[in-house]
Amino acid sequence: MSEYNIRPAEEGDCEEILRLRQELAVYNKTPGLELTAEKLRKDGFGEQKYFECLVVEDTKATASQDKPVLWGYALYFYVYSTWSGRVIFLEDLFLSEEHRGRGIGSKLFHEVAQIGLAQDCQRMKWEVYAWNKPSIDFYKKRGGYNVTESTELDIYQMNRAELEQLVKLHWPSN
Repeated sequence: MSEYNIRPAEEGDCEEILRLRQELAVYNKTPGLELTAEKLRKDGFGEQKYFECLVVEDTKATASQDKPVLWGYALYFYVYSTWSGRVIFLEDLFLSEEHRGRGIGSKLFHEVAQIGLAQDCQRMKWEVYAWNKPSIDFYKKRGGYNVTESTELDIYQMNRAELEQLVKLHWPSN
């Protein structure tokens, strides 16, 4: 029996996923984590699912209260492109540091790609910080490429504060 198993996340995994997400925030040097286990439960396992998630479960260890111990996760969702149709968007692919370098992350990435193909997705997209050379090398080795470099397509976003400000603006009627 293998020492780990890759499987779909379950509602009871939310605390462990959040713990791993915090490890990812530290690794990425990103401030604060607004996400809560409750929000994960609601958004991933509620009436309307906003994401899917695979987890890497330690098959030999058990955390407190008979909860599984997770080594990593891949959180993804579907978007639609008017150019090509269905797209799978990989939001996070993360494996705790002590479990890297053993091919587990490659297997997890492969699983997400297989799911995308099974769902008739025409692309898989993700984001990676420009400073994160290990991740960039990981993705390039598997055929990923930097869309910004190849197409000069820049990605923009608005956070909650900017969205609220935009909505408060009074737009004149035509």
